[in-house]
Amino acid sequence: MGKKISSEYLRRAALHYLNRYSASEDSLRRVLKRKIERRAREAEEEPYEYYELIEPVVAFCREHSFIDDLRFAQSKIRSGTVKGKSKSRIKLELSAKGVSGENIQTAFDDEEHDDQRAAISYAKRRRLGPWRTKPKEERRDKELASLVRAGFPYSLSQKIVDMTLEEAEDIIYAAVL
Repeated sequence: MGKKISSEYLRRAALHYLNRYSASEDSLRRVLKRKIERRAREAEEEPYEYYELIEPVVAFCREHSFIDDLRFAQSKIRSGTVKGKSKSRIKLELSAKGVSGENIQTAFDDEEHDDQRAAISYAKRRRLGPWRTKPKEERRDKELASLVRAGFPYSLSQKIVDMTLEEAEDIIYAAVL
């Protein structure tokens, strides 16, 4: 016989999870649902009997500002830009996390996301374009394909692949200032 599933258990589990990870409302719902399913399986009970306990816990977390989809989206946009993620990739990831299209659009309106800066960060991290180690002719098509697969427009990908190191650094440093 496993431990009893209660709203207090779910609240503690939610707070513990949110203390460690940033999450959207939908992500938190999925985490709590998995916890219920695991506990119910251990207790040989039906998990659907406890699903009604999830919404009050999510509402509690929202009311106390432990979760906020808009703030979550803004944070993901900032970190995605630094990591070299394209706008389309970030939108896709936020949608997968259950953030509404309205919150995603509002977050992009509030945050500055520059696809060019993100593409340069991606190229630098992957040693593409100005940071390549092999001759340009050998790698150009593969580098273009890599940037396009990462969600950057083809025209921007061409520009990054053909950019000089000085041009790329100027763009990076202009963004810092």
